[in-house]
Amino acid sequence: MDNLVQKIQELKRDAQTLLVQEKRRRSPRHCSATPGGSELLDDGCKNSPVRKKPQAKEKSAASQEPDDVGDGDWLREFKTEAGTWTGKKLVVLSLFDGIGGVWAALKRMEIPFDGYSSEVSAPAVEVVKARFPEVKHLGDVTKLQRSAIRGGVDLLVGGFPCQDLSCMGKREGLHGQRSRLFFDLLKVTKAFQPKWFLVENVASMSWIDRLEISKYLGVRPLELDSIELTPTRRRRLYWTNIPHPSKLPQVRDHPSTSVQSCLQNAVALEQKTGVVLSTNFSKGNSCQLELVMDTGTQSLRSINHNELELLMGYPSCHTGVLVNPGANSPSRIFPLMKGKNGKGARGGRKVSQGAGENVEKVPLKAAVRWQLLGNTFSVQVIAYLLSPLLNKPVRDLGQQVQIPWSTAEEECSVMEVDEIWALFNEDERPNWYAIIVRRTGDRFSKPQKADPGARIVKLLPLFVEMQYLELTPAYSVNEGDRWNPLRGTGVYEARKAIDTQDSWTYFSHRVTSFIQADNKVLIFPGKDEVWTVYCQKMWSPFFVYVKESTMSLKTLDSVRPNAEGFMAECYLVIKTGEHEIYRITEKVLELKDLSVFCFQVPYLFEQQANLLKIVLGTGGRKNKKVQAKVRKIMKERKTKLEEKGSSSNENEEVEEDKESEEFGELAQDVADASEIPLNIAEEQSIELEIL
Repeated sequence: MDNLVQKIQELKRDAQTLLVQEKRRRSPRHCSATPGGSELLDDGCKNSPVRKKPQAKEKSAASQEPDDVGDGDWLREFKTEAGTWTGKKLVVLSLFDGIGGVWAALKRMEIPFDGYSSEVSAPAVEVVKARFPEVKHLGDVTKLQRSAIRGGVDLLVGGFPCQDLSCMGKREGLHGQRSRLFFDLLKVTKAFQPKWFLVENVASMSWIDRLEISKYLGVRPLELDSIELTPTRRRRLYWTNIPHPSKLPQVRDHPSTSVQSCLQNAVALEQKTGVVLSTNFSKGNSCQLELVMDTGTQSLRSINHNELELLMGYPSCHTGVLVNPGANSPSRIFPLMKGKNGKGARGGRKVSQGAGENVEKVPLKAAVRWQLLGNTFSVQVIAYLLSPLLNKPVRDLGQQVQIPWSTAEEECSVMEVDEIWALFNEDERPNWYAIIVRRTGDRFSKPQKADPGARIVKLLPLFVEMQYLELTPAYSVNEGDRWNPLRGTGVYEARKAIDTQDSWTYFSHRVTSFIQADNKVLIFPGKDEVWTVYCQKMWSPFFVYVKESTMSLKTLDSVRPNAEGFMAECYLVIKTGEHEIYRITEKVLELKDLSVFCFQVPYLFEQQANLLKIVLGTGGRKNKKVQAKVRKIMKERKTKLEEKGSSSNENEEVEEDKESEEFGELAQDVADASEIPLNIAEEQSIELEIL
């Protein structure tokens, strides 16, 4: 305890300089009524700190700060580079608008806009009406019609519900009860055809959900943790057709992005907080935000909701509004409408109704404010992702988005009949291909009851029928194997035999760059794909990002190796110091030989335009059936050993060593019985889980 007190005292002394610096950023905020919106909460919000625009300062030669950090106001630098805004206002439609994170970001960037909000949470709507009275409200996204907005839409933004996708939920997936609202977002996008879109959700979703979202939006996501720009951790995936920013501001360790910069009369014990969720986790739950030392009471306390607003990029007291009593219950923020059968109806969310204009309004409760903030954007991150729109040349490139797919959920799935999918080969490299013939079960099936009176409703197990593709004789003559694990391009033909798979673990990604004619398929590297290339002399792999690729052949009937008319202009990709993170260099390679391409690499963008997060192997897709079988067998063995006992500790150690040696064989036997390959890494991970 003495050490803790000593540490707190040291931190308090170290924070004095920072508090003096922050004093200039803060000014008393006196809340008052705003025309056209709800009254602002006066009680508890006076003298709350708000951030002023930092004054530009000249950098001295002795300054130790990097050039791109300065005083921490990276957005000012972005705006200076872009110049003064010219042209019309942006017409912006925000779905699942919450407390108006997109409006706060646009105002911070000084981008003029005509705003339209779609939101069903009554307290969230009240906050937006109070803080952004110029925004027009359109109601429920499931009932939104194209006629609601005259003219075109420039930007559509939406962070659809994550409850079924997050690792903290039941992982029902994209077609779960709440997250299926994505398909309403897709329907609205197809109807309004905006020039630009930005869609957000949790990064902890399964890879198959990520692939399905990417398929229908037509872009790969960018993964970004708000800790890079804010005091909070918040790892999210963002799908957007806005060009990704070319650089990430180096402000992660800057005082302006620390917890201390957002505190009121307190000293932070940590530089950053944990993930902000929709509940104040400092009260009896398993998780909590970092505690702070109150300078007045000299005791530890939790971060309050006014400070939390600053952490998320809003002014203090942003959610401090007066509302009708009926809109002041946390449990009523996202209630589901009930259908005729009494169960939750698809996509239905009911707006909490107030008691009327004559009823005296009450302050929004702290618990409701926490819930609203836990479900909102990090304003700084949205500003960063929208910052390319500050540049007029970028805005002029905007064209209406075309969604060629059906938006009816029952007709949507990540895997469709006649699609070509890559599967992992014996070396866990995704260059074995198959045409999907039929698929049932899992997310594709309707819930089935074991018997008419059963309460438990389960989905049918996944079952995929497919035809493997083999290299044609012309391409396999020098390979020695028509399923060569070191070659992923060329002309293939479908086997007549039907094979089956019952696990997503086998599949890597949907193949999109191919030419198909009759029973033959030519697979080649396509634009914006990352491929592994083998150097024939050194027999070592490296990665390339395909900038452009062309194919000049006219028919697949007589095509031969090196006669396809193939040419790819590629950027060399090099590894960074971080695990799985690679950088696209400016080194251009012109490759004309298809045979050097081994396999396409699934990837995400990481933080900015030229960083990639490469996803190789089946890591994170371990088969639960295999793990369950191994655990069961190991438990039986352990029980037998306990019953048998041992004569000495030495005998026990020998038995444990023997058990450890036999584990690899055991895991492989179980895998063989289940027809699921296990590599050493998977065996080790299962062993750790059991032990």
